[in-house]
Amino acid sequence: MNVDVMFFTTCAACKHQRKKCEPNCQLAPYFPCTKDEDFLNVYRLFGVNNTIKHLNSVADDEKAKLVESLILEAKIRKENPVHGCLAIERKLRGEIEALEKELELVKNNISFCKKISMLQMQKQQLDEELDRSSLKEWGVDIVFDYDKLG
Repeated sequence: MNVDVMFFTTCAACKHQRKKCEPNCQLAPYFPCTKDEDFLNVYRLFGVNNTIKHLNSVADDEKAKLVESLILEAKIRKENPVHGCLAIERKLRGEIEALEKELELVKNNISFCKKISMLQMQKQQLDEELDRSSLKEWGVDIVFDYDKLG
């Protein structure tokens, strides 16, 4: 006896609603039975009807990304019910501002170090000129050949 048996598991949405999952279920591709928690988060935040309305409002090639966004937003809202995604945005904005201030301090420090280096070089040149000019006053003219000293 050769019988083809197809096992069709109930998606997380139909399982939650305690109904039979039809082959044309709109939520089955995005919420298989293994994604119970994801569906529950989306269900609590958006509801089944709104989720289906969102799915119907986008092109077929964008539906997977839409569901991914809904799952992410629902998960974040579960973790932070008051501020949701805004809490993450504020945290990241604060980190960016702190890093921008640190970058400005580093740039100022580099500029300061360059100025000090330049002043030290100028001082060294002036000291050398002063040494030469004071020796010339005494009638001594010494020219150093730095290549031979090396």
